[in-house]
Amino acid sequence: MRLLTSLLVAAVLPMSPALPGWTAGSADCSTASGNDFDGDGTDDVAVGDPSADLAGAGGAGAVHVLSGRGTGGTVVSAPEPGAGDGFGWSVRLTHLDADRCADLLIGAPYADVAGERDAGAVYAVYGGAQRRTVRVVAPRPESDAHFGWSLAADGTLVAVGAPYEDADGVTDAGSVYLFQAGGLGGARRISQDSEGVSGNSETGDMFGWSVAIGRLGGAAGEADLAVGAPYENDDGAGRQDGAGKTDSGSIAVLFDVRSSQGRYTGRKWDLHEIVDTDAGDRFGYAMAYAQEGDVGYLAVSAPLGDGGRVKDSGLVTLFQASGTAEITLARTFDQGTEGAPGEGYGFSLALTAEGGVRLAVGVPFDGPDQRGGVQVIPLGNPGQAGPVAWGRAGDHVGWAVGFSGNRLVAGAPDQGASGAVTLLGRNDATGIRLAPGAGQVPVIDGGGPADFGAAVG
Repeated sequence: MRLLTSLLVAAVLPMSPALPGWTAGSADCSTASGNDFDGDGTDDVAVGDPSADLAGAGGAGAVHVLSGRGTGGTVVSAPEPGAGDGFGWSVRLTHLDADRCADLLIGAPYADVAGERDAGAVYAVYGGAQRRTVRVVAPRPESDAHFGWSLAADGTLVAVGAPYEDADGVTDAGSVYLFQAGGLGGARRISQDSEGVSGNSETGDMFGWSVAIGRLGGAAGEADLAVGAPYENDDGAGRQDGAGKTDSGSIAVLFDVRSSQGRYTGRKWDLHEIVDTDAGDRFGYAMAYAQEGDVGYLAVSAPLGDGGRVKDSGLVTLFQASGTAEITLARTFDQGTEGAPGEGYGFSLALTAEGGVRLAVGVPFDGPDQRGGVQVIPLGNPGQAGPVAWGRAGDHVGWAVGFSGNRLVAGAPDQGASGAVTLLGRNDATGIRLAPGAGQVPVIDGGGPADFGAAVG
């Protein structure tokens, strides 16, 4: 994988021709719902290929929007593809406007902006018949900030992580930007030195590596923001560098961020408050959110934590909150004694409330040959948890996971020459494998895939 960092190392848009059964401009958003981007009445899946070659630009990246069960789709690319931009590193189907068609957020964290190398950018592609695109960048683009590394959205509120930004003059301390979707202007920057945010901006914290928005214990009807800093040291209070347990990680939950104007309230968790911790656990590496009724659920991973007392096998913590209860730790998941060091349990996470809350946990380095896999946990009956997707040697199944409607999407960016995703229905034992050029999955016009399945949303 040419752009993807290792688990162990910190590290109007043109469309391809429409496939049969879908014509650009003919979408009817009046019948759309859920993740229906093109208005054909079925949920869609966005699949990122951030290392794809496009128009002679190596690693420019592309995103495939797949309709239904892979029965159609289209390719989305940047208006001026740049070599190494990583377009599609992060993807999210969400709703940014009042029509019923889903909209698409795409991160390109290696894009050059205003002469600043690898400053990063985000593209908002509005679904439906009247395609329009807004390009979003940091108000003051910074070289190597990687704005767009992570994405989250709740209605018109969008959060963008820039974990390598030298926030507050501190190298790679990281920050998060909040935008309103109406024009995606008026950015607000949040760092660990923002008023009311617990912690301090320290070298290499990478605050903003992961982000999630949901109802997490703030005022009723208000949006709360969760931010992961998996490379923060567990070094006590005050500003410190290189002390304590390095890269153990932390998360911060900030309440009512839509109405908070530069002064925040919230809560911070270090992993040692939950389980015994070691250096390098990476708590906050991945996060996912879902809501069922009045209850919001937040899953947070530490893919090198000592799950089941097996060193470096990985674990996932689940928090929950409601309109009447503050956010609290609900339980911790791991593979027990079946886990093995370095498998990356929790490298990727997804939650859905469709048909009961379910948690998908990616384990992309599972097995001695790193074939990978995905475990799905029904929160109403965790005892029924089990593997639902697995691959072949070196596939890295579970590098990315997501839900679209009732379907699980598991990315395997090293499967075959192009990478692939598997779509599995709720009771589907085998699933459908999709890859560019196979069946009706479109190929990239003037280029080729490389890491299809590295991101899903």
